[in-house]
Amino acid sequence: MKLGAIITYALLLFSFFTPVCVSAQTNVGVSCPEAAQYYSKDSINIVTFGASTVEGVRGLGFQSLLESNFANCYTGKTINITNHGIGGQTTRQGLLRIDNAIANRTGFIVLNMGINDAIAMTRGVGSVAETTENMRLLITTSLKQRLVPIICTLQFVDDRTTREYIPINTNIRNINAAYRRLAAEYKIYLADVNAAMRRDFSLYQDPFHPNARGYRLISFVIFDAINKAIFDRFLKFVVTQNYPNPASTQTFIDIVLPEPDKINVQIYDIMGRLAKTVVNEYFNTGKHTLEINTTTFTPGIYFFKISSDSGQYNSVKKFIVSR
Repeated sequence: MKLGAIITYALLLFSFFTPVCVSAQTNVGVSCPEAAQYYSKDSINIVTFGASTVEGVRGLGFQSLLESNFANCYTGKTINITNHGIGGQTTRQGLLRIDNAIANRTGFIVLNMGINDAIAMTRGVGSVAETTENMRLLITTSLKQRLVPIICTLQFVDDRTTREYIPINTNIRNINAAYRRLAAEYKIYLADVNAAMRRDFSLYQDPFHPNARGYRLISFVIFDAINKAIFDRFLKFVVTQNYPNPASTQTFIDIVLPEPDKINVQIYDIMGRLAKTVVNEYFNTGKHTLEINTTTFTPGIYFFKISSDSGQYNSVKKFIVSR
């Protein structure tokens, strides 16, 4: 088969669409991140945007799996995932519809697009530089809408028996390198699909598209990238009750910070007298566990007072020391 015919076949294949069949896939084994316990919002809203891998092929896709991942871990939260994948499209075509896809949307956008660009380049149409600039515009347009972009690297095509596909993978390598640079430049999040799938073509249903196992893996990669964004940007301030309570010789308390700040933790007795300064220093975003030695405390009722240097975060917790 000549290269032109192969590329035509590939483009037709990438244009193929069958509605995603949710019941055809199951998802087990998702590991829930700690961020799920401290997510500050009531809903998780995700726009998925791209070509056929996003649209879904032959009844398979990653959106229902991704929704299941979040539903399993973020209990009580509303999960809303929209599918804006159109098979066969390049990043240039994506630019023509990005505004409509993200109008009035909040939350996250998953950008998974560029394989059709790589195919077109083998016919002398487009370049890595053009694809990079198109993705840059997709990112900046999303940022203007105050969405958090998740940019996906592209899976390889199966070139083991079709040598004419080898140049496509060369283009994919170059595009992925450019996407990684864009993620670093804009300080956004990378869902490294290529690193996860590698060249394991047992994860494919044809030379281009993932099978059920492949889509399941993609759902995990995207899930992890969004969780990283949640950990960095959308945690709520939490101070847990100390444990154990009552305390005997030691107790622990967890503090979750939405952003870096200087934290002062002091313990007062029932008369309001300062009994101990536990810590007075800067902490980064995330969960911190403090260990408090209570061997010198007289049995009785005490209070933790937690405050931040910025004045944004304050909490008081009562606890008991008992022998």
